[in-house]
Amino acid sequence: MKIIKGELALGRFLIPYRIYGEAKKTIVCISGAKQTMAAWRSFVSHFVSDYSVVLFDMPGQGRASILSGSLGISFDEQVDVLHSIINETNRNGTVILAAASWGTIISAAIAARYPELVDKMILGSFGAKPSKEVIEIIKAGQNLFNGNKTEEIAPLMIERFGQHIPDSQKKQMIDQFKDMSRDQFVSFYEHCEFVEQASDIEEYIELGKITASTLILSGEYDAILDQDDIAKASTKIPDCEYRMIPGAGHFLHWERSEILNTYSEFLAR
Repeated sequence: MKIIKGELALGRFLIPYRIYGEAKKTIVCISGAKQTMAAWRSFVSHFVSDYSVVLFDMPGQGRASILSGSLGISFDEQVDVLHSIINETNRNGTVILAAASWGTIISAAIAARYPELVDKMILGSFGAKPSKEVIEIIKAGQNLFNGNKTEEIAPLMIERFGQHIPDSQKKQMIDQFKDMSRDQFVSFYEHCEFVEQASDIEEYIELGKITASTLILSGEYDAILDQDDIAKASTKIPDCEYRMIPGAGHFLHWERSEILNTYSEFLAR
C-alpha cells in the first residue's frame, strides 16, 4: 500500500496528513474531538483497495501543532483546515467525506459552503445540538481539569458513552489522554466550552445548501445524542438518508466492524 506523508503550514497551524492508496476516488476522514489519525486504521484497511483515503490531525490533536496565538481553535478555523486538506489531497475533482462525532459538524459545514467539492458524505454520530447528557459530561470533565485530575477524563468518557467499544480501544483512549500535553488539554477545554454554548447546528451551517448525497448513522445505544434531533436535522439536507444502527453506541464501526460494510453499500450506489 502506497502512503504519502505530508504537512500543511496553514497560518498559525502545522497540519500533518497521510494519503493511503493510489485510487482517483478520494475519501477524506474527519475525526471527532481529540481523536487522532490512528482512530481510522480499520477504515483505511477496508477502503484502501478502491479509494485513496486521507487522514489528518486537527489543531490541538495528535501531531498537529499550534504555532502561535490562542490554544483554542475557532469553528471557522477548523472548517478552513478541512478545506485546505481537501484542496491539497483531492485527486478526483470532488471528494467523499467520512466523519465521526464532532467531525460531522465540520464536514457538514464544508459541504454547505463548498457544495461543488463534496460528492458524498458519511456522518457517523451527527450531533444536531448539544444534549443534556453532553452538557453534563462537559461540566464533569471541566471539573476534573480544574482539579488537576486529567487522568480521570478518559475513564469518564468511556463510562458515559464509550462502554460499547472493545477493551483495546478503551486502552487506546486512556493512553492517548495520558500522553496529552497541557496545551492540548487547554485546547480541548476551550472546544468543550464552544460545544456547551452552541444551541443548534443551524446557527453555523445552512443544511439546505448541502448537495452531497448524505448518509447519517446513529447508534441505537448512543448515550449522548438525541435521536429525534438528528432525524429532524436529516430532513433539512436535500439528499439524505438517516439510519439507526441496532446494537451500536456512539462509536459505530469502532464497536462493530460490520458497519464498515454499511458505508461501502452507500458509496457503491
